[in-house]
Amino acid sequence: MKRSLRTKTILLIIMIAAILSLVGLFVSSWYINRLVEDDYRKRAEEISNTVAAVVDKDRFASLAEAILKIYRETEPKVVSDEWGTPEFDAYISNFSKLEEREDFRFLLQQLKRIQDVNSVDCLYLSIIDASTEGFLYAVDAADEDACPPGCLDPIYEENRVLLTDPTRGFPPYITNTQMYGWLVTAGTPIYDEQNKVLGYAMTDISMEELRKRQARFIMGFAFLLVFITILICFASIWIVNKSLIEPINKLSSAAANYSARNNEPDYNAFDNLHINTKDEIESLCDTMKTMLSDMNGYVDSLRSTMQELSKTRIEADEMGELARRDMLTGVWNKNAYNEDLAKFSENLGDVPFGIAVIDLNGLKQMNDRYGHDRGDLAIKNVCSMICDVFRHSPVYRFGGDEFVVFLVGTDYDNIKKLVSEFLQRQKNRDGKPWENPKAAIGYALYDGQTDSGVEPVFKRADSMMYEHKKEMKKSSSPPI
Repeated sequence: MKRSLRTKTILLIIMIAAILSLVGLFVSSWYINRLVEDDYRKRAEEISNTVAAVVDKDRFASLAEAILKIYRETEPKVVSDEWGTPEFDAYISNFSKLEEREDFRFLLQQLKRIQDVNSVDCLYLSIIDASTEGFLYAVDAADEDACPPGCLDPIYEENRVLLTDPTRGFPPYITNTQMYGWLVTAGTPIYDEQNKVLGYAMTDISMEELRKRQARFIMGFAFLLVFITILICFASIWIVNKSLIEPINKLSSAAANYSARNNEPDYNAFDNLHINTKDEIESLCDTMKTMLSDMNGYVDSLRSTMQELSKTRIEADEMGELARRDMLTGVWNKNAYNEDLAKFSENLGDVPFGIAVIDLNGLKQMNDRYGHDRGDLAIKNVCSMICDVFRHSPVYRFGGDEFVVFLVGTDYDNIKKLVSEFLQRQKNRDGKPWENPKAAIGYALYDGQTDSGVEPVFKRADSMMYEHKKEMKKSSSPPI
């Protein structure tokens, strides 16, 4: 079948416009979706890290032990898929008294405060029982349909590695279920003082509303592309008619009039032929300007979205920094110590270093006699003294009343002088026990020939600190 040049040109224009529109819609949708999912994964991971760092580990350990004891003695075990059935109600009733415990209420309030500050859908603490491959809820801060203690879920296939490696945690993953819709979930291990995994700090952030907004945006953008495509097609066809088809027809007509087969040939036909495409080209330029204006609006919308995403990333980075800080004193916490220790161990021996361990004396007696507010003041004051003396080295609050200092630079070179200054300050200060707290100190320097790593240095410093503590108990003032 023969087709005219006009028909072929129109079909080509429509095909190219449709392909470009589909590619533009697909690429923009894919790119925005990837940006949003990556940001939500990072935010969920940062929040779960924060919860793991600040949650009361002693209370969680006590509650987890009680839950596991009841769970292992309870048969049959009923998973949450049976929620609302008599079997599930009978199973979960075994754990009902746990919600009256002080540690459960304390942890629940902790989670709700963090949850409200970060505007997330759900924070919860969980436990893994490897023997039954069960995922147990300990504390759930969800405002609606919170899972009670002991609620049992199966472990997803991608997380079964936790059964053999509990330190892995739950890397951020996205699910879409009928009950909860789109969710991004992340979980961070919670460690006790012996670096044993007690359980996991879990974060659920709903993406359901975001998905709906994305769908509406993509649909609107698709209609915009269709409208622009139709405009381009009509404009292109008109331009083709004006700049190509009509001039060719005029030329054909002029050639026919000039033809020798014509009884009265018009020899001036070509001279009288006027073909001027200036106006049509200007019209195309105006059409393109209109299209670019629409596209610029879309680009501005994307730029605004990127700025919002950048702001969210900055807030997430600030939360990550907050997770490394001790909330009471402002110095680095044990989580930061563990991270820095791993980095420091990689370059062991490159820079001379030592470790100082400092322990506040009589904190429990001070708390019992004067209250925890005075005890907190004592911790702050001894921390201030440590930071003032060891001003060139990082200071970490290692426990309730224990601090660790990585001795580097001039602090390493002048350690004996600085320890003497630290003890002299305690001796010269007067006031209330919380105003003039007494602390024992011990230190050790790294020996590349005998020390296999940082741990032996820490143990010697810790041992020296306990020896000093014994000496302090024998006298009313610290020995110099």
